[in-house]
Amino acid sequence: MLKRIIPLVLSSVLLLGSVCSLGCLTTAADEAADSGEDVRTRYNYGLHVESDGTITLEGKPFWGFGLNYFGAFCHYEGGSLSYDDMKGAFPQIAAHNIPFVRLPLGGFYPDYYDRFYADPEAALAKMEQVLDAAAESRVGVIVSLLWWDASLPEYAGEQRAMMGDVNSETMRIAKDYVTTVVSRFVNHPAVWGWEIGNEYNLNADLCDSTFKNYVPGEGTPGFLPRERNGYDYYTSDEMNIFFTELSATIRSIDGYRLISSGNSEMRVSSWHMRKSSRRANKKHVWNIDWTMDNKQQFQEIVGYLTPGDTDTVSFHLQFGTSSGEPAYVLTADRAGKNGMPVADYFKLYKETADSLGKGVFFGEFGDFFAMDNAPDMPEKFREIAGWVTDAGIQIGALWQYQDFSDTGAGALKYDVLADLNASFREQGLQDMETPWGAHEAITEVVTGAATEPAETPTEEATEAPSAPETGTAAPVTEPETQPDKGCASVVSAAAAVLLYVSAALTLFVRKKHI
Repeated sequence: MLKRIIPLVLSSVLLLGSVCSLGCLTTAADEAADSGEDVRTRYNYGLHVESDGTITLEGKPFWGFGLNYFGAFCHYEGGSLSYDDMKGAFPQIAAHNIPFVRLPLGGFYPDYYDRFYADPEAALAKMEQVLDAAAESRVGVIVSLLWWDASLPEYAGEQRAMMGDVNSETMRIAKDYVTTVVSRFVNHPAVWGWEIGNEYNLNADLCDSTFKNYVPGEGTPGFLPRERNGYDYYTSDEMNIFFTELSATIRSIDGYRLISSGNSEMRVSSWHMRKSSRRANKKHVWNIDWTMDNKQQFQEIVGYLTPGDTDTVSFHLQFGTSSGEPAYVLTADRAGKNGMPVADYFKLYKETADSLGKGVFFGEFGDFFAMDNAPDMPEKFREIAGWVTDAGIQIGALWQYQDFSDTGAGALKYDVLADLNASFREQGLQDMETPWGAHEAITEVVTGAATEPAETPTEEATEAPSAPETGTAAPVTEPETQPDKGCASVVSAAAAVLLYVSAALTLFVRKKHI
């Protein structure tokens, strides 16, 4: 009889403790739900920016040259690239030691959003196929979310200036799209980073009082014919608000990966152009100031257009003439200096990012235009890549990959990238094994705090406004000490019962054997 009673009693007490422990977990989740918080599980996949601006992968500094593969989703979703061709590119990319690609998970023209919102699951399924193909070949992806600045406002039935209005339809759809895509793929190991858009800064602060220039022309796919006005142009201040809001949206979902603006290099007059747009009249029209920025102004405007949770300074630069005249372009008129060597220009970007505590992503480089087929192009490309590394810039991406070929200028550049990335791996600066292994799950409580609208600076303002506080994810941790209450009291009671029963049984057993 005793042999049957002892296990029964002990099992009952242990069951009570297990049920109580489960109740504690359920109560914690219920309390989070009741308070409007969201309990999520995520993994620290991809690239991360440390507080000093160092870009890390798996906790170690990462150096690498990737490339742009624009059409992987855009052309596949649009029907001009087959699934087999899309997927078949990634093994070729990996074979050249290329660790990551930059690509949009979105379309170019407004009609993309028509297709997306008509059947979001179909589009998301194709995105997942692209990311799965990348992961299968162990190629990371920096995802650009809202590629062309003009498309989303047009789809929303608004004008581009509305990107600076937190209550606009443009902002609502932008946040909805970003939330949908980031939430869907926050736990995908192929995603190495997020980017808001592509080269928005090049259209900021441009204005033409005749409304003929700097706007999508007649016949642009997806744009309805209508009269233009000043609100078809947008300012740096409006773009700052857009970037602040969207980076906060991304960060509220993904508390780890890098976030880039996707900007191109600053225009020679970007700071002065912002100043002139702050003098816009009631019709949102202004005259552009083309004065060259000095170094301090250059650094200020770079910081201003990398706001909020955007933790990575982005720039793009090519090295040939687009006029067709064959010549290398290896200098730039920037930061108060005419003919600045691009090697020094790279260092200026790195110095600026360091002063901001942010990383640097050289998102597009390596196009020589008319010089692409010059006999010395591969060595010139290798030399420029060396300048990038010498400047301390850790990641850059060749523009661009499409339809792999073993011959021609593209193939020669891929060979150079293969050598450079192999060297990084030999130096222990590019770990391509750990990122694709098992990762520890991280449970977070995400608060639903609303983002405060960014303030538009006054004419006299010279520094970017501080980023608004937003709801961010924080790991769930228990305080070092806390009073017993609720199910914790039951656990204590269960432990006491267990001890009491154990003592009683022990005494009973002893009496039986005395």
